[in-house]
Amino acid sequence: MGYFLQYLFARALTALLALLPWSWVESFARGCGSLAFLFYGSRRKIALANLDYAFGQSRSPKEKEALARAAFQHMALSLVEFFLMPKSLATAAADFHFTGLEHAEAAFACGKGVILVISHLGSWEYLAMLPYLTGQPWSVVVKTIRNPFLDRHLNAMRRMTTLQPIEKKGSTRAVLQALKGNRGVAILIDQWAGPEGIWQPFFGHETATTSVPARLAKKTGCVLVAAYCLRRANHQFEIQIHSPVPHEQVAQLDETVLTNKLNELLETQIRRYPEQWSWGHRRWKPKPAVSRAVSRSMPTNS
Repeated sequence: MGYFLQYLFARALTALLALLPWSWVESFARGCGSLAFLFYGSRRKIALANLDYAFGQSRSPKEKEALARAAFQHMALSLVEFFLMPKSLATAAADFHFTGLEHAEAAFACGKGVILVISHLGSWEYLAMLPYLTGQPWSVVVKTIRNPFLDRHLNAMRRMTTLQPIEKKGSTRAVLQALKGNRGVAILIDQWAGPEGIWQPFFGHETATTSVPARLAKKTGCVLVAAYCLRRANHQFEIQIHSPVPHEQVAQLDETVLTNKLNELLETQIRRYPEQWSWGHRRWKPKPAVSRAVSRSMPTNS
């Protein structure tokens, strides 16, 4: 009953917000983000610690606090916008702009599937506009959330864009089948990968990082392409698609080196748009005494 009431509240709130202009929606969401920054002390502490890891003494405590607050606001706005997917679809052609779309087209032309390497940078759920506006066949690995009513609703909104969710549990076979069918599969790489992750430098500090994209590329011959949906002013977005990792590099380099290349690209993008990354996630944790070389976990769009 509690889950159902949460679902009803979310649907009622988004129905009301859908009637408002985007400028009002943004003001509401950013206000919620500011309140979360103020009252969600544990996440605020994590965000500030992460900013210390990333920027050290190059930014003042006041600058880091402002960045953390802006990141909370951006996260709240991204969440609200996701719930308002039908409203966004109505004006998607005018609101979303592509840079490097030819890279995705060239990747599909190889015929072996595409791994879209993504992160919680920008409005990552709005990368679903890629299949919606181009007709390209994309799937995404997602984590089932506890509330079953909201879980079904969120996946239904993803499917509105023709994006096909792949549940995390048992996802390996589904991902391999999608790649075999020359589909694209979006995989997040910026979350803590657990004790089985590859330990890689990120902002100069080692952390557990998933090697799933690199491992899949080496196993299947699929193409690795990094992409980001970055927020601009007035509900405008730029979907950036970067050039694919060359096949010869995938064949010659091991998973550790390939994963490091993807990490370096992500770090560069976060430095450019620090207020659009999810600093509240505990990205750096103490290294265990023993860690396995290759991650066997599938990251998710959560």
